Amino acid sequence: MDNIRIGIIGLGRFAAQHGRIWRQMPNVEVVAVCDRNPDQFPAFKEWFPKAECYLDWERMFEQEQLDAVDILTPEHLHVEPVLAAFQAGVHVFVEKPLAHTPKDANLLLQAAIKYDRLLVTGHVLRFDARYAAVKQELAEGRMGAIRSIYAKRNNGKKFFPIYNRINPVFILGIHDIDLMHWYMEDQVREVTAVGTSGSGHPASPADVSWAMLTFTKGGVGILENNWLLPDGAPSFADVRMEITASEGMIEIKEPESGVVYAGNTKTDLLSLHSGYELHGRMMGPLAAELEHFAHCVSSGRQSNILRTTDALRAVQVAWAVQQSAELGRPILLSALESLESGN
Repeated sequence: MDNIRIGIIGLGRFAAQHGRIWRQMPNVEVVAVCDRNPDQFPAFKEWFPKAECYLDWERMFEQEQLDAVDILTPEHLHVEPVLAAFQAGVHVFVEKPLAHTPKDANLLLQAAIKYDRLLVTGHVLRFDARYAAVKQELAEGRMGAIRSIYAKRNNGKKFFPIYNRINPVFILGIHDIDLMHWYMEDQVREVTAVGTSGSGHPASPADVSWAMLTFTKGGVGILENNWLLPDGAPSFADVRMEITASEGMIEIKEPESGVVYAGNTKTDLLSLHSGYELHGRMMGPLAAELEHFAHCVSSGRQSNILRTTDALRAVQVAWAVQQSAELGRPILLSALESLESGN
């Protein structure tokens, strides 16, 4: 396939980064963009002047001859456009999480198999050079067996009004759930979690989530997630991963203090590893991830890095974290199907 015709559905906060990256790929042409809010169109029309604008993704699939679609809707709105894309014969990149319930995630996996289309979920940290280097180090075996992984991924409270539609584990923790699976090469057996909200009211959306994941081979994972970083924090994110193995340990921190901007009211630590602009080109993990998807579409080959079964596993564990916090008890992963059906 010489030139890939792509449509973008959902022009929210993250879509601008995707758009700038698609724009710089010589073999990709964004021919359509879709959002319910027409105020989002002008910026994308500036980047893609020939692209058609749609308020309805169903009409977009009817009118356009697409090779692939980039779906950036909220997680609970993934199912319908993904299924419509498959029915139109279109390959799909969908931002993480794959879906907001195991049932929906499995539905999409089965649909990808049925229609023989690519379904790639944006677990972008697999393309971050730091996390990929850790994977290589662990695979070489010098560290021995992983005994535990502690992962903290906290974010600014100013973003909570955008993401308070769902438990923090689906937006923040899902990154580290995926990494734990990837590093341990194992399955989660049981989840125990708690969650709280600033209001103290049980029905209020949680802005704090803590969880312990027990893996089948005995490894332990700890997830810390919140939307509590103040506006004055040196970075919008506070991220740490500590891996303890039988023969060593590994630590990743973000942001790092490689470049520091100090002003009269605030100090900013740039997180250059997680994405940056170099002489007008977007660089970093997201650019590498989208280039990988474009290569998969062009070659007609499934991704060997972003497997849909791994995206499904991450959703299953995230949903178990949410259920454990809400029900106040441990959740066995083997009981998810009966729990989801209400039995």
